[in-house]
Amino acid sequence: MLKLLLSLYLAVFTSIVVINQVSEAIWSHWVHSAPDELRHAKAVANTLKASISSHNLPQESETVKILNMDDVAWLPEQAGTLVQGGILTSFDDEGSAWLTFKVPDSTLLMQLGPLAPAASAANKQWVIKLLSYAVLAFLLMLWIRPLWLDLLQLRYITENLTQGQLPKATRHSRFSAISNLTEQIRDLASQVARLIENQKLLVNAVSHDLRTPLARLKFALAMLPEQSREQANDMADDVVEMEAMIDEMLAYARLEFEVDKLEVTPLDLCALVDDQINKLSQLTDKQITLNKKSTQVIVSGNAYYLSRAIQNIVQNADKYGRSNIEISLECDKSNAYLHIEDDGDGIPKSQWESVFIPFSRLDESRSKDNGGYGLGLAIVRKIATWHRGTCHVGFSELGGAKFTLTLPRTSS
Repeated sequence: MLKLLLSLYLAVFTSIVVINQVSEAIWSHWVHSAPDELRHAKAVANTLKASISSHNLPQESETVKILNMDDVAWLPEQAGTLVQGGILTSFDDEGSAWLTFKVPDSTLLMQLGPLAPAASAANKQWVIKLLSYAVLAFLLMLWIRPLWLDLLQLRYITENLTQGQLPKATRHSRFSAISNLTEQIRDLASQVARLIENQKLLVNAVSHDLRTPLARLKFALAMLPEQSREQANDMADDVVEMEAMIDEMLAYARLEFEVDKLEVTPLDLCALVDDQINKLSQLTDKQITLNKKSTQVIVSGNAYYLSRAIQNIVQNADKYGRSNIEISLECDKSNAYLHIEDDGDGIPKSQWESVFIPFSRLDESRSKDNGGYGLGLAIVRKIATWHRGTCHVGFSELGGAKFTLTLPRTSS
């Protein structure tokens, strides 16, 4: 960052110095060197003043006037200039210039005029300003170009990384102020891409290699004699639990790789909710209440993953609720809101975000009785993010937790 600030300071400082020097040179040679009538007339007046006296005055005419110094109320500064032998420039109502000087050894004054004033240099001044600004912009562009190229490289790296691809080797400008940062991010991206690839290999290995010995173990337990059946049943339950845990972990791990293949279509959220309620009604004895303010709510998403997200929240309410589950669906012009509430113990406010962290559980135990592996709500949050939505938890009026799944609506 210090290198970036110093390089910018030096670029601006050098540009301003160069532009000032060039502008002054152009102004002095192009503007002030140009002859005009007023400067030429001053040179003539100086020559005329040196060659006349009170005895050989020229005759008055339209361009030459002779008057007494006491006949005009001069300002003190003007009178001082005349007395000291200087040439006084004054202007009439029409903007024409008159040159006045004192005749040597007398109180007479001679005026030459009227003369057109010096031509305005405003247009030339604006041309020089515009050229100066253009040069400054060009010099800053030369400084920004390597920086811009490196920023494009960073965008290319991040785009490849979000797709899980290893970015190809790219050249970076050694003149850029962030060349070191670009190189470090490129190395970091390569390392992250390798980690993602290793994770894919690990998921594939677990899904194939770990299931095989578990299947053999289940078969061996099933073949045990009757006298060992009670112990075998307990071991079989452990194997089933291990399989369920592996399936849940693999499901969450695959989410990172499924987003690129996600097929999105318009869906009726009401139909998905009804389907999950029908499934839950066959498995639970809790009272389920459904409140819908609309018979059809269209969202854009993937039916399988949205159903999975709704199922996880509903099962969570069934697991921790006591006797009642309340589900409500409402929407506004932009979003649809699915609220799922239970009458359980609820979730402390300090742990509202923790429940969405993978493998996070509110209780320390991981017994078979309460089940779960701390991945269900993490999967919900991941799926909601895929669909440009959110999922958050709060307090329910029933006394337990209230989960709200927010999804953007789409036209039907």
